[in-house]
Amino acid sequence: MSCIRTSLMLWLMAAVLTATMPTFADGTTDPALDERFEQMQQEMQRLREDNQAMRAELDEIRHSTGDNWLTEQRAEEIRGLVADVLADADSRASLLSDGLHAGWRDGFFLASPDGRFMLQLQGQMQFRYVYSYHDTDPPPFPAEIAPQQQRHARGFENTRTRLTFRGHVFDRDLTYLVRGAFQRSRTDNPQGGGFALLDAWMRYHFNEEWSVRAGQFKLPFSREQLVYSGHQLAVERSLVDSNLNIGRSQGVELTYADDIHRVSVAYSDGGTDNLGFFGTVAQGTGLGDTVPGQPPSNTAALVRGVEYAFTARYELLAAGNWRQFEDFTSPMGEDFALMFGIAGHYQRDQTMRQPVPTRRNTRWLGYTVDASAEFGGANLFAAFTHHYIDNPADNVNVFGVVAQGGVYLTSKWEAFARYEWGHWSLNAADFQDLHIATIGTNYYLDGHDAKWTTDVGLGMTQVDTSWSTATGGAPGWRTDPAGSKPQVVFRTQFQLLF
Repeated sequence: MSCIRTSLMLWLMAAVLTATMPTFADGTTDPALDERFEQMQQEMQRLREDNQAMRAELDEIRHSTGDNWLTEQRAEEIRGLVADVLADADSRASLLSDGLHAGWRDGFFLASPDGRFMLQLQGQMQFRYVYSYHDTDPPPFPAEIAPQQQRHARGFENTRTRLTFRGHVFDRDLTYLVRGAFQRSRTDNPQGGGFALLDAWMRYHFNEEWSVRAGQFKLPFSREQLVYSGHQLAVERSLVDSNLNIGRSQGVELTYADDIHRVSVAYSDGGTDNLGFFGTVAQGTGLGDTVPGQPPSNTAALVRGVEYAFTARYELLAAGNWRQFEDFTSPMGEDFALMFGIAGHYQRDQTMRQPVPTRRNTRWLGYTVDASAEFGGANLFAAFTHHYIDNPADNVNVFGVVAQGGVYLTSKWEAFARYEWGHWSLNAADFQDLHIATIGTNYYLDGHDAKWTTDVGLGMTQVDTSWSTATGGAPGWRTDPAGSKPQVVFRTQFQLLF
């Protein structure tokens, strides 16, 4: 359109110039004006050719699109329509007194514009393949060889499928978390698939250092257990920690944390008895459990036999920052970080024995010390744990050591190794010591959010019933029958966090 307008203007100017061009007495014109007029005619011819080419292109557009071709008038109409829609959206948003913000920040979230309320949804999926081999002869004339007795045992599993809801309400100082999991099938729960409560707590921050938490949560004891399952170094936590951590409980916890020190003290319904088969035998009904071997999840206030239970953990940050120890790895380029931890647990249970009602008291004392170091491309972790259980019938001492480390081969590939040792003593009688060595790799597609982990473990000695995971524990190790050769466990897992 601009070209057409320019052409018309040039034609008009030419007509004016022609009409007003001065002439001499002999009828000739000014040579300079003749030259200008000739240049103007050439320019008009060029514009005429451009207009013809443009007209041909427009005709082609009309032919290919029919009447749905865009004119300046229609473009103006569309611009006006878009402006009206945006104005309407703004007017509608202005009518909402509370509004709503949504997006992605380490998970999907909904939040109020003033920041007083926030809900964040997070998910975890772990899918793995596990293979276990130990060389042993089946029992004589077995009706059916159970999985525990087979030389080769293998299979797939959704180890963890979890949903987490977290955020704050009324104020950023009042936070909450609710986490549930779809349970795996176990020998004591053959159906599986049920949704169970893991964590449900509220925390109030008095200031930047002091806070109090109430509800169901992991007791502040084992560092391996306190580190989120999605942030582990190997496919699964060590077999030693699976037996010696004290799990979750219901209670209250007071925490102090600054740039160097972090202290947590909890008063609770007591720890979870994870001490193989012998832990529940030593207590009779489990160390504070309502059902032997089952965690105290969402229990009623007066159904447990725990008189009192205290747990405390202290951590010293010698270098780095606290966020670096939310996992066990140290990507390339991170600063050096060093942390030391010590924790203790004391619990007193009281039960009534039948058939003659007899009051029976049990004391459970446990402690652990650990150290963690990160080197910006490499990491180290070591922990020592001891549990002592005393009741009128039995005295149990359990010791465990875990040492592991990893190094990045590239920015995506990490190699790691782990060694674990465990010792059981029941009434001064010693059991077979546990010795397990594990090596493996991590491939980080997108940090922990999308990670592929593979490892191979060798039981250098027999894994006996004192470290049993016969009920289907996540580590994948089976109880070795007497006389069997060292067990080999292969595990590979893909993890997705969202």
